[in-house]
Amino acid sequence: MLPTLFRSFTLFAELDDRELASIASVAKSRHYAKDDVIFHADEVGDVFCLISDGHVKVTMISPEGKEIILSMMGPGDFFGEMALLDDEPRSATVIATEPLDVMTIWRSDFLQILSDNFSITRKVLAELSKRLRAASNRIESLATMDVYGRLARFLLDLARDHGTTLENGYVAVTRPTHQSIANTIGTSRETVSRLIHGLIKQNLLMTEGKTLYLRKSAIDQFKAEG
Repeated sequence: MLPTLFRSFTLFAELDDRELASIASVAKSRHYAKDDVIFHADEVGDVFCLISDGHVKVTMISPEGKEIILSMMGPGDFFGEMALLDDEPRSATVIATEPLDVMTIWRSDFLQILSDNFSITRKVLAELSKRLRAASNRIESLATMDVYGRLARFLLDLARDHGTTLENGYVAVTRPTHQSIANTIGTSRETVSRLIHGLIKQNLLMTEGKTLYLRKSAIDQFKAEG
């Protein structure tokens, strides 16, 4: 596998060619179809994954059998590190939401990489901290915000983490399904559809194919209300 492929991952940005070649020598490429399960919650964790193309959802099932989406991830993101670090079973299920290509690294190789490269260890810890903060914010929003507020925060996070700012001031993101949004913010698909339809009527959002466009005024408004 070409070492230059790994230079596109922020996680490895500070490594030299020799270090990249060492990682490339132990990584394997895997392809998944849409709706394939990469791994299930409670499985033994033995592999670390980096997304080179496509998106996944990280989910768990409530006691009532309802899917709860914890996060969405795309190119450049990584997952599967927790079980490798604490030696516990997987904490969630990861599912491909579209055709997916990932680079996988086995536990022993991953731990050796962390031991040899403090810059990578630091970035992994920073990402874990970021996810913990996101989880705390989500708990807060579920406890204190109405559905509109939770949707506004979801759209803000989506624009910040996965958006592309266009010359006309819009922020473009891959459009999640209304059901996946509902499963993330704790409401029904019908409620999400109604609220998004209202935002479109206010010219705060636009949709075209698989893309959702947020106007800058919408982002400013969501920040003010949040």
